[in-house]
Amino acid sequence: MRPVILKFDHQVITNYIIPPHLMLQPFVDNYVLSTSHGERIVLNSTWPASNETSLIFYLADQPFHYVNVKTPSPLQPSRGCIVGLQSGCNGTVHFSGVYHTFIIQFKANGYNKLFNLPPLQFVNKLYYMDEVFGRAANVLNEKLQNAGGMLPMAQFADHFLLDFLTRHKKTAELHDGITFVANELFTSSSVHSVEDYACKANMSVRNFGRRFMEQVGVSPKFYCRLLRFNNAVNLKIKKPGCNWTSIAHECGYYDQMHMIRDFKQFADINPNKLFGSTDVYTNPSVDVNGSSNNLVNEKFRTVQRTDF
Repeated sequence: MRPVILKFDHQVITNYIIPPHLMLQPFVDNYVLSTSHGERIVLNSTWPASNETSLIFYLADQPFHYVNVKTPSPLQPSRGCIVGLQSGCNGTVHFSGVYHTFIIQFKANGYNKLFNLPPLQFVNKLYYMDEVFGRAANVLNEKLQNAGGMLPMAQFADHFLLDFLTRHKKTAELHDGITFVANELFTSSSVHSVEDYACKANMSVRNFGRRFMEQVGVSPKFYCRLLRFNNAVNLKIKKPGCNWTSIAHECGYYDQMHMIRDFKQFADINPNKLFGSTDVYTNPSVDVNGSSNNLVNEKFRTVQRTDF
């Protein structure tokens, strides 16, 4: 999911996209710094399905997650979270306070390659990072909180991830067909068939499906559906004036009804309502939106790195 700038009257959240170290780019999509610039904001958002696994550090206030309105679950302060691939809608996220969040977004099999952990264990789950990585996660969280800017944040994240890359160098740097396809999935604007990806990976469809499941946590067919859904959402965010028929065609859906079925499965809502005047899309692992009658000004900010 690509971050955006969101404006609600005088409330602004700016999301800065920061590339990882060159050695990490086969595995990590982006770092994202999402901030309200010290201002307090109140937002409510849907938590839809997502094809990405992310590490999330809430460096100021934490949101509440509502699976239903009777059981709000606050995240614990000063503890980063691992949010695995999400196969369906996960309720609502409410946020009230200063938003300042750093996110590490992984490519399809990047989490598995870097940490040598079974991805199926993290699908549809949220773990506190120290439960998995121990004290190193708390040290990184503290460094991010005290960092003087975006570049030091990126460098701290690089150091944390490069340490794991060194530990698992043999498996991480084995650029098999799944890694090749995973990188293509994150650079191509369209989604192809499983047969096409198996061919690109130089594997049989059956072997490709087995290896993909081992490294990503879901089947390639289901992952491609999730990715296509997220591509459609991204395209609408980038081109709010684009009609849904054009978006469906550009993202590889058979027709608009085919796309609507995916929206209802992955977001529990149809596209028009999700992007209507009173319902605004969000993916809380990347950005925070809210229900608002105000117009949303969406822009992208990419931070260039010159330190490598």
